[in-house]
Amino acid sequence: MTNQSKEEHEKLVRQKIEEENQVEAERLVGAKQIVLEVLVQKGYRIEEIELNPEYRIQLSDCEATVGIDFVINLPEGNFMVIKCSSSAIESWERYAAAFARIAKDYQIPFAMVTDGESARLIDVLKGTVVGRSLDELHARPQAAEKMKNFQKIPCPENRREREKRIVYAFEGIKCPPVKGD
Repeated sequence: MTNQSKEEHEKLVRQKIEEENQVEAERLVGAKQIVLEVLVQKGYRIEEIELNPEYRIQLSDCEATVGIDFVINLPEGNFMVIKCSSSAIESWERYAAAFARIAKDYQIPFAMVTDGESARLIDVLKGTVVGRSLDELHARPQAAEKMKNFQKIPCPENRREREKRIVYAFEGIKCPPVKGD
């Protein structure tokens, strides 16, 4: 392969990667738009939906800023975190659950991972998947009822550092944010 053909090949590869990244970014933006529409349809008020919040976590040997796509805030406390992914939502279940366990000084009771079509709704306190579609997302009245007697239970200290490390590790493999997000 000559230098010119090698350079042309590398340019084509870079171009293909950029195109694939753009498609993934568009899918992610689409998933976020779908989730926001579903949340509003389910009765959540815009002021209860926090977009792209970031949190500081302190690990035993470092500090990091971590983020999630949505946090649903009800008067009694945070109800749910939602992580959007353009593909392979199952691989992000652990991140969402760990994030819900450590973002606050109490465990946020529910987490969801979705690509805008499929979803995994996780009961964080039980550690189980309790729903597999956006349709199973709790409507606001149902969420408010669940939060009536909600007790803010901290993540057990012996588990907290491990959950922080899981979030920290996933943050390291996240794609860079899409411009305009």
